[in-house]
Amino acid sequence: MTRNDVARLAGTSPAVVSYVINNGPRPVSAAARQRVLDAIKQLGYRPNAVARSLRSRRSWTIGVIASDSAGGKSPFFGQFTRACEEVAWQRGYSVLFGNSAEDPARAEGYVRGFLERQVDGLVLMRVPVSADQAEEMRGRVPVVTIDHAAPPFFSRLAVDDEEGGYQATRHLLEHGHRRIGFVGGPLDITPVRLRAAGWRRALQEAEAAAGSEARLVEEGTLAQEAGLVEEGELAKGAGLVEEGELSLEGGYEAALRLLSSPSRPTALFASIDGQAIGAMRAAADLGLRVPGDVAVVGFDGAREAAYTVPGLSTISQPIDEMARHATETLVGAIESEGVEPVTKIFSATLVTRGSCGCPEPRLHR
Repeated sequence: MTRNDVARLAGTSPAVVSYVINNGPRPVSAAARQRVLDAIKQLGYRPNAVARSLRSRRSWTIGVIASDSAGGKSPFFGQFTRACEEVAWQRGYSVLFGNSAEDPARAEGYVRGFLERQVDGLVLMRVPVSADQAEEMRGRVPVVTIDHAAPPFFSRLAVDDEEGGYQATRHLLEHGHRRIGFVGGPLDITPVRLRAAGWRRALQEAEAAAGSEARLVEEGTLAQEAGLVEEGELAKGAGLVEEGELSLEGGYEAALRLLSSPSRPTALFASIDGQAIGAMRAAADLGLRVPGDVAVVGFDGAREAAYTVPGLSTISQPIDEMARHATETLVGAIESEGVEPVTKIFSATLVTRGSCGCPEPRLHR
C-alpha cells in the first residue's frame, strides 16, 4: 500500500495524507484527518520512516538523558520523562532515553550515541557536559537542559531549589521546631546543594530574629550548626546533616543516623520525597511518631507523597509543566531555525499534609 492508495480511499490528495502523518506543516480539517486515519487503518498502511527522514532531513526522534544516581529510584526523573514522551508523541516525535547515573563517561557516551543516531534534539536532565562536547552539540542539534548551569547557547529550565528549601524550613519553624535536620543527597549535586542553602538561610534568619535573648539550640547557634564551611560544603558532624543516596533507602539510612542521636532533631527536611518517605519509615522503626515526635517535609511533589500515612508535606515542583515546556521548546527549535535559547526558572509550591503537623486532607470525597 502506498500513500496514493490512502489518498484515493480517503478522497484527498497525497499531500493531505502527508500532513496528517507528519502533523503538518499545514493544518487539516478534523473531517479530512479522520478520513485519512480511517483509510490508513483499513488499508494497513505503514509509512516508510527512512524515506520520511530523507525527505524531511529529520529523524523524528528526541534524545532524553537523565542523571539519576539512584538508578531510577527518584520519582522526578520517571515522571518528567513520561511527560516529555507524551508531548513528543503528540508532535510526531519518538523518544530515546538514557540514564547517565552521575557518571561523566556514561553521559558522554549517551550524548555521542544519540548524535550518531541523528536525533533531532536533546533534553539533558542534570547532565553535565564538557566544553568540547557542548560545542559539538551546538553545531548539530538544539539542546534544552534541566539544570541551573548550562552553556549560553542551550535553553535552560530549572526550579527555584533554594527558595523551595527555604519555604520548607520556614514552615517547620512556624510549627515551633527549632532543631531541624537536613537529609540530603550528595552535596555536589547542584539542586541538593541549593535546597540545603535554602534550609540554612531559613535557620539563620530564625536565629537572627531571636537575637541575644535566646539560643535556638543548647550547644551553639543554629547558624553555626547549619552554616556553610569553606567552598560551600555543609558543615558535618554538627548533628543536623546526614547525606544519603537520593532514594528511599538513602533517606532511611540517613534518617536513622540523625534520629538515633541523643540530641536528635524534632523535624527533618529531605532533599527529595523518596528520602522523606524513607525517613518516615526510619522514625517508625525507632518508635517515633510522625509528626508528634518528628515532623517531615520532602521536596518534589511526587504522586506517592499523597498516599503515605500521614500524607507527606512537600515542596511541589511543576514537573509536568516543566516537561511540557522543555519538549515544546525543543520541538520549536528543531522546526524553526535561528530560534534564540530561552531560560525559565519555575516556582515551587509548599503542599501541606499531616507529616508536618498540618491537617490531613482526605483523598476520597
